[in-house]
Amino acid sequence: MILRVLAVAGLLIGVVPGAVGAQTAAEVMLKHRQVHQLQDEEERHRLTLVSKSGATKERTVVRYTLSGADHLDKILIRFLAPREVESTALLTWERKNGADDQWLYLPATRKPKRIAASGKKNRFMGTDFTYEDLRPESISVNTYTLAGAEGVDGQECFVVDSVPASERLADDSGYSKRKLWVRKDNFSIVKREYYDKAGKLEKIEVSRKLVNVKGTAWRADEVEMRDVQNGTRTTIVVERRKVEQGLKDDFFTEAELTR
Repeated sequence: MILRVLAVAGLLIGVVPGAVGAQTAAEVMLKHRQVHQLQDEEERHRLTLVSKSGATKERTVVRYTLSGADHLDKILIRFLAPREVESTALLTWERKNGADDQWLYLPATRKPKRIAASGKKNRFMGTDFTYEDLRPESISVNTYTLAGAEGVDGQECFVVDSVPASERLADDSGYSKRKLWVRKDNFSIVKREYYDKAGKLEKIEVSRKLVNVKGTAWRADEVEMRDVQNGTRTTIVVERRKVEQGLKDDFFTEAELTR
């Protein structure tokens, strides 16, 4: 977890073939994955955790992403500040079958700990994001249904319902379903709704201040995850971004977590 205002009207209509013609939810989500995937990227984030009472905590993290030859992502998130969470890190390896590998490193233990499938429902480091939320949007492990169209911040979006594609994946997920708003012009996901196991709305994630970072790839400079049941929220502001700088596979290892 973890992020696009059109510079030239109609820009992506020319460079993203099929933007208007995509009709099925599967086509929409596949296009989303294809046009926004970069070889590698680095983002520095300022996190603000807001409690129900309005009290805030600040965190600074850096997030690295690498897309492999198989188009599966590896993601490393490392806390830089404050001191009590400094060097805490999370490593995620995306798997095609949905059984993503995740390791959490806590400096006090000096040893990475694998996150069990059942533990991916838990909140990550006091934020409103779960470990599950911090994984890539995996097309092969979700079943998508087109639920219509709706505008978000003046931009027309496909509305897509997403549920886990198998009973095993449903058991591992903390949600009964998600609802996604995908912009029709550039295929960015600008809003997500998360529904708990009882089918009630639990969280709303909104992505704002979209910027074109390279080619057809767009990213959000601000993201907010709001827990509508608990009254808490977490905001992310991107302070710095680098793309295609040649990150290597050996940077995304358990050994790297402990450095």
